Amino acid sequence: MDTPVAENSAVTLLYVEDNQAIQKLVARMIIRRFPQLKLVLAENGQEGLDHFITMHPDIIITDIQMPVMDGIQMSRKIKAIDKGAKIIAITAFGDVDSLVESINLGINHYVLKPIKNEKLTAAIEELLKDIQMARQLRMQNEYILQMAYYDSLTGLPNRQLFKEILHQSLAHAQRHKRLLAVLFLDLDRFKVINDTLGHAVGDQLLKAVALRLKQCCRRDEEMVSRRGGDEFIILLPDLDSAQEAVNVARKIIDAFAIAFVIPDRELFINTCIGISLFPNDGDDGETLIKNADMAMYCAKEQGRNRYHLYNPSMDTHAAWRHDMENSLRMAQQRGEFFLNYQPEVNVKTGRIFSVEALLRWQHPELGLVLPNQFIHLAEETGLIMALGEWALRAACAQNKAWQGARHPNQRVAVNLSPRQVQSDNLADMVENVLRETQLAPRWLELEVTEELLLHDLETVIRTLRRLSNLGVHISIDDFGTGYSSLSYLKKLPIHTLKIDQSFVSDITVNHDDSAIAKAIITMAKSLGLNVIAEGVEAEKQMRFLYSLGCWKMQGYFFSTPVSAEEFSPFICKPYRHNKPPQNITTH
Repeated sequence: MDTPVAENSAVTLLYVEDNQAIQKLVARMIIRRFPQLKLVLAENGQEGLDHFITMHPDIIITDIQMPVMDGIQMSRKIKAIDKGAKIIAITAFGDVDSLVESINLGINHYVLKPIKNEKLTAAIEELLKDIQMARQLRMQNEYILQMAYYDSLTGLPNRQLFKEILHQSLAHAQRHKRLLAVLFLDLDRFKVINDTLGHAVGDQLLKAVALRLKQCCRRDEEMVSRRGGDEFIILLPDLDSAQEAVNVARKIIDAFAIAFVIPDRELFINTCIGISLFPNDGDDGETLIKNADMAMYCAKEQGRNRYHLYNPSMDTHAAWRHDMENSLRMAQQRGEFFLNYQPEVNVKTGRIFSVEALLRWQHPELGLVLPNQFIHLAEETGLIMALGEWALRAACAQNKAWQGARHPNQRVAVNLSPRQVQSDNLADMVENVLRETQLAPRWLELEVTEELLLHDLETVIRTLRRLSNLGVHISIDDFGTGYSSLSYLKKLPIHTLKIDQSFVSDITVNHDDSAIAKAIITMAKSLGLNVIAEGVEAEKQMRFLYSLGCWKMQGYFFSTPVSAEEFSPFICKPYRHNKPPQNITTH
């Protein structure tokens, strides 16, 4: 049997035994059987405790009966320092009290005297496997966190990190009565460069722009961030006057007057910059970013290569919001909402195993309105509660109708908003809907985003656990883009991770995207979770994901979202590429 070898650094094993003859024999066995371990010896509990405090070994083997401080006393003190400490206790068969106390302390294993090498070896091997798994998960976590906070192309902080730093800077500005500026900019006609010269040249230009913007912002506390695409956002904290922000904007515009040197060519490109200031233009990060964005578009309307300070007269958003809110309140009564359905396909079998219900709004004047244009407003106003319940009921009723038509059973997936999940009566509502529609809970899947985990995690866990106990399937949507810790994966009763489409779109050409997707797939499998790739639009993406061991996918490559009537004929059929890909190699 192969013994697992922990990554990064040697595993340290502390062996505490007062009988030197026994200690010598056991230590010799450990060295021979586990040469990769770093072995440390101690002769009593106090010496063992001192070693633990200074060295924090990965595994402790201790005799129970010892002078100065016995093994139970030492283990109790160690557990007080680190509840997760991995301890193997060695005790006599008749020492029942020690066995009971070992269990109460959470000691991982106990080995009876006289010591049998195979028993002790098995206990050490099991703990080594646990340590190896923990280290692998920690490494994957750290890698994904790095990707979650920094843009893979330019190396700049991404919008998530910018948001967190902006929040901290605003708190500082409020305490010290200081000004703060947000600069929002994008590149004029960048799409033309991408379309005519190719994305490779476009990517090189974005890197050069990022470097030049950093050169224009010299103070350590100033932050340049890539928001996405050709959009950049800059934080200028702790200002004495608005003129300082204007000076930086002018410096950037002057810098853009110099050609960007890309391999084999020189490119000139313009930018427009919008500026918003705290506290005059907003007292929270979202408002400041929105107003800076609005000011940028005002600058664009006045010409190229210029900046504009935000002015409240620009804010037509309030009127739009009022109109949209009124329309939202009436839309459900008028029957303007409907659901489209998009299949989730098992590429290995060629069968649809689930279908996602997608909310749409047919506005009488605006036409088709997609969720990204109204869900945020519905969330803010609380209208999402009634709208979400309607969508859930409609999706469950449709799935039950498909089952009644003798179609193959499949789950229907419905998205939940953060506000819904934080509601105390969500589980009751879901249970009532399932009862009314007579859909068995196992045929319902509820999708939540990582964003909601930034709020009251305990409430989320309690709610999702109750739903899971009903038999409802739970999945994390857009995985890899939101929450900054993966510790929740062990706490939440989830069944599936859905890889966000942002990692899929360039997976065949972007090493970082493919590495993140591979890490997510590996992690999901190690945790016994299903994994689905979203946004699969091309055969090469499908083949690449298949080569990574991801067989469940969703995206336009298989089907666009369609009405229930259009979807029904496809339920019984394999999708059009019904053979698993062959001879696939990763790039």
